[in-house]
Amino acid sequence: MISENGVPFYLIQTLHSLRLKYGMNSIDLAERIGVSLTTYEEWERDSSAISFNHMLKLEEVFQMPSKYIYFGKDITLSNPERTNRK
Repeated sequence: MISENGVPFYLIQTLHSLRLKYGMNSIDLAERIGVSLTTYEEWERDSSAISFNHMLKLEEVFQMPSKYIYFGKDITLSNPERTNRK
C-alpha cells in the first residue's frame, strides 16, 4: 500500500523496526547514513521520500538488500554484530 506521499507503508514500518532491532535511536541512524535527524524523522513519518544513495547507505548499515528494506521483507534477519558478541 502506498501513502499519500508515494512512500510504501512497508518502508516506514521496516525502517522503524530495523532501527529498533539494531538498537539505534533516530539520531544514531541519521548520523550513520549522513542525514539530519529531521530528515530521518520525516522518513519514519512518511513526510519525504528516501533517495537511492540513502537506500544504499541503509543497505550497508542493516547489511541487507534494499529491496528487503523498501518492501518490508525478511526483517527477522539476524544482526551479525550482535550474534557474534560475547
